[in-house]
Amino acid sequence: MMNINFFGFCLLFSCVALNACAKTENVTEHILDNKETANEVVFVTRKVISRTHDIDGDGKNDVVELVNISENLQALPSDIILDTPWALTDEESEKPYQFKNGSHNNVLVTLGNSKQFLIHEKNEVSLLDTEAAQEINISGKSELGTLELPELSAKAKGDVIVVPTEAGIDTFLFWNGNAFQSYEPLELP
Repeated sequence: MMNINFFGFCLLFSCVALNACAKTENVTEHILDNKETANEVVFVTRKVISRTHDIDGDGKNDVVELVNISENLQALPSDIILDTPWALTDEESEKPYQFKNGSHNNVLVTLGNSKQFLIHEKNEVSLLDTEAAQEINISGKSELGTLELPELSAKAKGDVIVVPTEAGIDTFLFWNGNAFQSYEPLELP
């Protein structure tokens, strides 16, 4: 009888533990699953860059992912805010902007308050579509002083997204309190 009660207790404990794990996995899956709109997949591949950095400086962890957009996508879901922090080149500013379906290497940032931003470059040639951008990473706000970029340190509300370039001069994406901005240090000869 005691063996049956002990077995029952173990079974009950296992079910509770599995349920807790399932709830945790569902949260993770929600972040990692492809969002869909009008039965079309928005993101075809995703690579998590960080879940432990605070991009907007609110004290909560934010999720930063490198994502590819589906070629079938007609429009972003209404809960994802399109943010384009780079200035347009002269050629691009003259053309009406067409959202690039099938574009590669966009940055999806999910802030701790659940707002999602898709950082997408409107220029024909994108820094995010280079091989170097595959090494995208996060630099903590406290580390910005060691980079000797006081202007960036003063503007960024939290940690910054570091986008490596083929030329070896990193570009930085940061939250200014309202939107994402890019910071490109001057290239010294």
